[in-house]
Amino acid sequence: MQKIILILALFLNGMLCAESLRSETENSISYRVSDTSFEEVQLRINNELQVNAFNIAYEINIAKALSGVSKSMEHQPLIVKGVGIGFCKPSATYKMVEKSVDVLLYCPFRILIVETQKSPDITVSFLKNPRISEKIDPKELDEMIENIISSALN
Repeated sequence: MQKIILILALFLNGMLCAESLRSETENSISYRVSDTSFEEVQLRINNELQVNAFNIAYEINIAKALSGVSKSMEHQPLIVKGVGIGFCKPSATYKMVEKSVDVLLYCPFRILIVETQKSPDITVSFLKNPRISEKIDPKELDEMIENIISSALN
């Protein structure tokens, strides 16, 4: 409830105008976000998922996991803050499973939010989905995920 109130307050104050730069490779799509905190980006992504009836299956604190490895190797951590979010939408999954049970290999979808030592910018990324069935167009799935990210950042 407090998160929702915070988001509404930010919207009303006009503070959610993040600058983002989109980039795409053969395998992934990323947005680099400046002038916005990691926590705000994460909150906005989580809110967008919930507003669009996605279930968050897990959130993994990647920075914490890698920090332990960095310490054991006596190196500086590469990631300041980082979280991996796994999510799905049961109604959409059900419709896709009607076409092909192989679609369950896509679930849960994943988004990565990272702040590195090298840059104060936040990166929000996801891997493009490979074609695993002739009955399911992976581009539709990629567009669904990208719409969540772009809606959250705009």
